[in-house]
Amino acid sequence: MRFKNWTLTYALGYIIVFIGIRTFYKRHKVVGYKNIPKNKPIIFTSNHQNAFMDPVVIAVKLTKPTYYLVRADVFKKKLIAKIFYSINMLPIYRERDGVDTVQANEKVFNTCYEILSKNRPIIIFPEGNHGNLKNLRPLKKGFARIALGAEEKYGKEIDVQIVPVGLNYSNHHNMGAELLINFGQPIDASEWLKEGTGLDINSTTQYLQKEMSNLIIDIQKKEYYQFIHEMMLLFDGEIREKFSGGKNDLHSKFSAQKEFIKLTENWLVDNPDAELNNKMHLFSVDVKKAGLRYWLFSKNSHPILLDVILLLLLSPTFLYGLINSYLPYILPVQFVKNKVKDPQFQSSMKMAMGVLLFSIFWLIQTIAISFITPTSWWIYYLISLPISAWIAYKYYIKLLKLLGKLSFNKMSDSNPLKIQYNYFKAIFVTIVK
Repeated sequence: MRFKNWTLTYALGYIIVFIGIRTFYKRHKVVGYKNIPKNKPIIFTSNHQNAFMDPVVIAVKLTKPTYYLVRADVFKKKLIAKIFYSINMLPIYRERDGVDTVQANEKVFNTCYEILSKNRPIIIFPEGNHGNLKNLRPLKKGFARIALGAEEKYGKEIDVQIVPVGLNYSNHHNMGAELLINFGQPIDASEWLKEGTGLDINSTTQYLQKEMSNLIIDIQKKEYYQFIHEMMLLFDGEIREKFSGGKNDLHSKFSAQKEFIKLTENWLVDNPDAELNNKMHLFSVDVKKAGLRYWLFSKNSHPILLDVILLLLLSPTFLYGLINSYLPYILPVQFVKNKVKDPQFQSSMKMAMGVLLFSIFWLIQTIAISFITPTSWWIYYLISLPISAWIAYKYYIKLLKLLGKLSFNKMSDSNPLKIQYNYFKAIFVTIVK
């Protein structure tokens, strides 16, 4: 294992993610930079909802190359393993891998000790697996054992810090989502972990569980998960108005959602209803079948005239952007749809392939234009590509919203979807009153 500051592969990956996070996500924000200790070895412990996307969006926000532990089964193919090692990925073995995990992980842990001794950061996902539900699963103790092992090997003066991280995606799979990254208060390993006392490892794990829960949308009532989650989305505007004064920045929105979840889970204790989850499931399915979105239900009807005028005016630019950028946009989408079966890997593949394909296609197109147009026209063409692509994407979203408004405006008050919505609205009012 190398410990260089930068390598060509890592630098290339960093550039792809740096560009990708700014184009793939509609909005993203980092909170808690000040909580990251300076010039100390750090173990970042993060929730794990989005496979490869999780480590790279954390790593690109740090100032030095970062190492991260990922499940060992993705290292089975030699070429893939070589690439993963080159971008600082280390395999961590689990019981399901059919090996003696203690023995298999001993070498990995020793590597981690050495990384920490050189003040390099490590990212660990102590839940042990990934899942797209917005809750925190029970934590494994590997992070504590690595911190303790490093201090046993190099002495407590190494001063290992454990920094909890909360990743919050509004959507795990699709472009145009929002991402909030929360860095929590650091935990000084030497204060919590003492040699030979398993109780201290247990208490550290319990403390970290609580700290990480505070940094993410954590819906713990599994029997009501869909009801709580969909209510949070269905009444997004009302929740922000109630708990954050209508503020729409990502951190205010996050805080408002946390408050609503707390109230809802408390309300469910006093008002248990086994049918709520099923009713919400049926409603969400029917909304999708009708081609609608939750935000449409916030009003009885939606104006469309300005939308129609804007779309007509921008239609030439949309066509220009579509012609120049359709292939690099659609190819990653189709590849992921047909080849990537695990939905948790889809967004990272879309983002990486998108950045690479757009760069390649636009370069080829610009070179071709330079041969058939007067001198320097290719510069204006190159500048027009990202601008027109962005307009084309926004146009497409605006068009979908217009179609949704048209469908919704046709619905009468007696429509079953509006009746169901009013049912949930009454519950929402009761919860937040």
